[in-house]
Amino acid sequence: MDEKPTLFVCHGDDGGPGIHPCRRVQEALRAAGIEYDKVLAGHGSPIPFLRKGSREDLREATGATKLPALKLADGTVITPSRAILSWVREQA
Repeated sequence: MDEKPTLFVCHGDDGGPGIHPCRRVQEALRAAGIEYDKVLAGHGSPIPFLRKGSREDLREATGATKLPALKLADGTVITPSRAILSWVREQA
């Protein structure tokens, strides 16, 4: 892989509960030795009408508003977390 993928995560990030998708994806990437850039793309509540701000920047970057999202160097966007975890396993 020439360029690092970019992982878009929510406010829970790496400190959320162990079952949180954003945390699980980051743990899998690290365990596989895959370097990545990270963007904190969601702030506030996971409930849409309680969020602070919008996810329009996320939509512009990935075409989606769901997190986590992994954008590969070739522009491919992988979401949801299960698909990202499958991609990580395929890289081994």
